[in-house]
Amino acid sequence: MRRKQPGLIMALAHHCWRFLSLRGEWKLMPDSNGFVWISMIAASVGGMTEQLVRGRPLGLAIISTLVWIGFIVTMSMKDRMLNRRLAAALALLSIAIQGLLILSTWIPACEWPIAIWSGIAVMHMLSQANGDGATGVMR
Repeated sequence: MRRKQPGLIMALAHHCWRFLSLRGEWKLMPDSNGFVWISMIAASVGGMTEQLVRGRPLGLAIISTLVWIGFIVTMSMKDRMLNRRLAAALALLSIAIQGLLILSTWIPACEWPIAIWSGIAVMHMLSQANGDGATGVMR
């Protein structure tokens, strides 16, 4: 009997969970422009949704989302080259964070722990990428 492979959504959810639990590996992301675009678009939609659910004005939601996407791109650049794997991993981590922050609007006591843990997860991934020689991936 052949074992059924998990679907794309389940695989992405698994990676999100691994990134949030500080066990994820950004190097496992596909080295693909298409995947980066899709994950960045999803992170943008998630960022806009999270801001709008919180009752922010549309202009502020757009600005904060663009600033976050700019942060992802900036942190993924080395020598004017985009590290596509790191950018995709940061976008997936952002999607997971945004989902948790949306859930925290219904459970206000969870907002601060989620925000603090999310910051730790982002810094862990950036530290991992910097310490593992992220510059050598795109040469």
